[in-house]
Amino acid sequence: MRFARITILCLGTFFPYIGLAQTGQNNQTTDINVVYGQRHIFTIETPIGWINDKVNAQKIGLVNFFYAMTNTSLIQKSYMYVLGIDKESNKKTLQDFISGDLQTYRKKYPDFKYEIVEVEFNGGVKNGKLYSFSNLKDRYKEEVLYAETETAIIVFTFSATTSKDYENYQSVFDTFILSFNYRGDNPKPFLDYMKTRQ
Repeated sequence: MRFARITILCLGTFFPYIGLAQTGQNNQTTDINVVYGQRHIFTIETPIGWINDKVNAQKIGLVNFFYAMTNTSLIQKSYMYVLGIDKESNKKTLQDFISGDLQTYRKKYPDFKYEIVEVEFNGGVKNGKLYSFSNLKDRYKEEVLYAETETAIIVFTFSATTSKDYENYQSVFDTFILSFNYRGDNPKPFLDYMKTRQ
């Protein structure tokens, strides 16, 4: 697989403004997206050349939904998203969450196959696992990176409709994950700071 170590910067409440005005390749400004719950907050960058379709994301229960600007398919697009889920209890483990997800996959894709890569994190995020799902009836491949903090589960998903999309966008997914910036388990200081910038 492609990677086995991801460094995550954890800023928490200390210098929350760092990293908000970053620039990408070719001097294009990247859009920073804030994702939070009661017990987690992080930022993620919209990949250059991609759209964050927030309107359709809300329709399917997400806060972000990214696809390539060049993807003009009206039927199905290759896409990425990231979400955070507060743990109901600190005793709930990443493996508990993954086991539930695998049961859901099995119902939708009875013959699916997967490979697993352990991913090492730091900066407040721990216990990462990348699942690469194949043999799916309605798409070529789906990759899901699961990670956890003390208080939340973080899920990164990349779904490729075709093998060409997988080849073209796999590196974008890697860059997308690397743009992740975990800011802690208390969103209030960061949200208060963002209000002062409006």
